[in-house]
Amino acid sequence: MPVTGAAPAPVRDLAQRKSDVLGTLARDVQLWLATSGPSGAHMVPLGCAWDGSHVVMATHERHRTARNLRDNPRARAAFGTPADVILVDGPVEVLSPGDLPEDFTPPPGLPLDPARVPGCVYLRLTPQRVLAWRHRGEIPDRTLMENGRWLA
Repeated sequence: MPVTGAAPAPVRDLAQRKSDVLGTLARDVQLWLATSGPSGAHMVPLGCAWDGSHVVMATHERHRTARNLRDNPRARAAFGTPADVILVDGPVEVLSPGDLPEDFTPPPGLPLDPARVPGCVYLRLTPQRVLAWRHRGEIPDRTLMENGRWLA
């Protein structure tokens, strides 16, 4: 007996996917962040905000995530659902509120404010690679950013 169901959604071109990704980054306030360290892979949910160039998060400076990033300052952030995937890879700076660089302005809407919560630090991920797809038809062209440059 044949399997029936809804027709697959049309494949979005790279420009539409980029637009959808930027919309998600501007709208979503939570993500999954994966880091690695001496104990292996580590993934946690974190609140976040997009400042137009970086994904900014916050956590306690003693948490495993911050410790991992001090030793290996690369991470992968995951947004969306299994039916609408966005993966953002890149270097992450761990920034103490008292040592913020001049170019850093905390984005509004960050759920945890390290400037007001003792012992917390900012995590600023700079996207270097972005992947996005909604179904198998989009997987062959899922790379939207490579080496920090948008492909669309």
